[in-house]
Amino acid sequence: MSKAVKWLLGLVVVVLAAVAAFFAFGHGNDKQAVNHDKVGKLPVAYNNPGKAIKGGDLKIAVVSDTPFQGSYLSPLSDDALTTEMFNPTGQGSSGIFATDKQFKINDKGAATVKFDDDAKTATITLNKKLTWSDGKPVTAKDYEFTYEVLANKAYGSDRWTESLANIEGLSDFHDGKTKTISGITYPDGEDGKKVVVHFKAMKPGMPYSGNGYYLETVTPYHQIKDIAPKKLASSEANTTKPLVWGPYQVAKVVPGESIRLTPNKYYYGEKPKLNSITEQVVSPTKIAAAFNAHKYDLSIENIASLYPQIKKASGYKMTGQNQLYVSMEVFNLGHYDADKSENVQDRDTPLQDKRVRQALGYALNTQQVIDKYSNGLGTRATSLIPPVFSSVQDKDAKGFPLNQKKANALLDEAGWKLNKKTGYREKDGKELDLVYMARSGAPTSEAVSQNNIQQWKKVGVKVSLYGGRLTDFNSWSKIIQDGTSQKWDITDAAWGLSSEPSQMDLFSKAAPYNLGHATSPELTKLLNDIDSQSALKTSYRKEAFKKYQEYMNDQAYVVPQKFAIDYTPVNDRVVGWTKANDAYDLWEKIGVTSNDLATK
Repeated sequence: MSKAVKWLLGLVVVVLAAVAAFFAFGHGNDKQAVNHDKVGKLPVAYNNPGKAIKGGDLKIAVVSDTPFQGSYLSPLSDDALTTEMFNPTGQGSSGIFATDKQFKINDKGAATVKFDDDAKTATITLNKKLTWSDGKPVTAKDYEFTYEVLANKAYGSDRWTESLANIEGLSDFHDGKTKTISGITYPDGEDGKKVVVHFKAMKPGMPYSGNGYYLETVTPYHQIKDIAPKKLASSEANTTKPLVWGPYQVAKVVPGESIRLTPNKYYYGEKPKLNSITEQVVSPTKIAAAFNAHKYDLSIENIASLYPQIKKASGYKMTGQNQLYVSMEVFNLGHYDADKSENVQDRDTPLQDKRVRQALGYALNTQQVIDKYSNGLGTRATSLIPPVFSSVQDKDAKGFPLNQKKANALLDEAGWKLNKKTGYREKDGKELDLVYMARSGAPTSEAVSQNNIQQWKKVGVKVSLYGGRLTDFNSWSKIIQDGTSQKWDITDAAWGLSSEPSQMDLFSKAAPYNLGHATSPELTKLLNDIDSQSALKTSYRKEAFKKYQEYMNDQAYVVPQKFAIDYTPVNDRVVGWTKANDAYDLWEKIGVTSNDLATK
């Protein structure tokens, strides 16, 4: 189904696990496979025995307290919400490659990839029948042009990473030294179906989706080639009238509010069953009532705190899946230099002392917050690698369990002494006073942020909210993406992770998504080691991941908070719904048994 940095690049915004054995729906087979797998207490699929009618409108609620940003083209999209909404078009987090249950790319998607380790190449072959929704074929140039939009600074993409610099000639193109990308060639010409990507070095994660070393989407070159780079982001080609190759095309977009999708008559695969799919943004405060009123078939971007209310709605089944997800508290340690495309850890802040960062982590009662608000859908994160990656997660990692005694000792050691009159710590005549850019978005956001502020106060750290209130996602995103703000010290963040566990594109020196701008020679070495030639050996890579997790917990550049289980309520009339990670053909299989939603 979906895969993701899940805010990210070839990457894939989004999330979902890879441990249990999931059964995909057979491509081209009308008979639905039965999936009995569970995550926690929730089934992965809703095995409706009914038969889908011809047509019907699937109604999807998109749970959000802010509008979706609506950028369709993958190099220009940073909004996981928008990416998820466009999944039925093929351009969302699914991409052109299908995977097995372990996220290894197979030959069942819109394209295949074959590697030649000696030649250091990946050959991407597009399905011969793959066609855009205007009837024109998807070509090799469409795949290559995605790299141009991402790497040409004039387009304004912020998805450039060190991983992509491993492609021959792409860095020179990114820096404006060349007008073409020497490391991408067309064996059958630009109008052919085959592309060869030439690498400087082969990497162990390359066979897996979400690895970040090559892209997993296509861009309609013939539609956008004549659009000025600076105008592409706001153009109809990127917002309201994009061309697609998946089972559904974009029929109507109400910016920030809703999207209506209809079958793509040029789709290369099995003809979709539905007449349309309507996706509507619904406030978290209204979603439970909407389900009780049977207004929607299912919802995406669901919030754990609302689970008890939503699961009571009649006429629905609850499904679930482990998320490739970790939430964290991020410390602002520097800035992002857009001209050099790199992070610089240079901020004048008490947070440069890792003892202060560690203390802030140990001061938090994270497990208590999870127990109170997550309704069994979360566990405290002990490292930055979720347990879904069981082969490389450090099972001995402890993370930052509540330990106020240790937090106080660390602050004392760092020279921050408690002023008993004020209750706050001081050093060199200055109070330890920090600004917390806490995000809104969930009914519990205010309560959790105030809890954190109180926990930090207990160890003598004065913390106030950015602007005196919670920050909505769109405002937060603009501040974070700018990468130069010195007005915040701590912020909430969460990653829908790539289905390949390397975190090069999250914490490398060049990563725009390195939100706190933490860098060090040791961190660079550890990230490179995970993706090195030596790491082609499984045991070596496992040890490299262990060292990385130990280092990140020791340095506390970020404080891991929560791993999560995602849930989806599904109306009883829906056929073919699954959250299995290998259900690449979900949207062509899904249907409904009647024109009216089930109410009992």
